[in-house]
Amino acid sequence: MADQVVVHRFAPDGETAEDITARLRTAGAEILDAQPHMLLVSGARDGIARALSGARSWRMADLKTVPPPSTRQRVLKPPS
Repeated sequence: MADQVVVHRFAPDGETAEDITARLRTAGAEILDAQPHMLLVSGARDGIARALSGARSWRMADLKTVPPPSTRQRVLKPPS
């Protein structure tokens, strides 16, 4: 199964998102969502890491999902 990772840019200098997108596609990764400084990528983790190995100011991070908070109100103190 392909991993989903976030590829993000942490400094203004370096390659553009278009250059990184081209590198990732040649490595066999699928771009799921693209923004100027962040990409959501699906593919083999080692292939993505190899594609980013020479890229300045671009890093890879795991995709983490956070469940939404419960909207059900709880009684903190019973009525007296």
